[in-house]
Amino acid sequence: MIHALILAGGASTRMGRPKALLVLDGETFVARLVRQLHAAGCAQITVVGGAHDAQIRPAVPDRAVYVHAPDWAEGMRASLRVGLGATLAGDVLLTHVDRPLMTTETLTMLTDAPGGLIPTYEGRGGHPIRLPAALRPRIMQPDDAPLKSLLAEVPRRPVDDPWVRLNVNTPAAYAALLATPR
Repeated sequence: MIHALILAGGASTRMGRPKALLVLDGETFVARLVRQLHAAGCAQITVVGGAHDAQIRPAVPDRAVYVHAPDWAEGMRASLRVGLGATLAGDVLLTHVDRPLMTTETLTMLTDAPGGLIPTYEGRGGHPIRLPAALRPRIMQPDDAPLKSLLAEVPRRPVDDPWVRLNVNTPAAYAALLATPR
């Protein structure tokens, strides 16, 4: 059984508003991700909020669990630890709320793969990442090791899905996404 974790706790300072609430094709980013991950068969979907808790919490669909990371300002690992602590045991598909697109084929490959896996496009890692359950204890340790270093041993697999590299952090990136045919 696989679960999903959506990190939506950052301040969105470059965007100027909560990225979870940006709209794409009539859905907020957070609702779109919850829908996609649910359709892919994720048993539990957890959304971690932080800086914009009061705005994001009501926008999270009922089929997802919402948790607040009070120490969100300490960085992504702090939010990740809160999210993993609220997620059932097992492997987890991890993504950030500012990555609202992925193909069904990529999600199927990730949900069907045993253990950890990072999708790559043109040689660069993307999201969602399948975190193996065995990596949880190391991630939960209260240290400042970047997640990237902890993922060094997780296998990578090329995918024909440029959306795994999408990262919508600025108004210009959002405008470009809206103008891109999908």
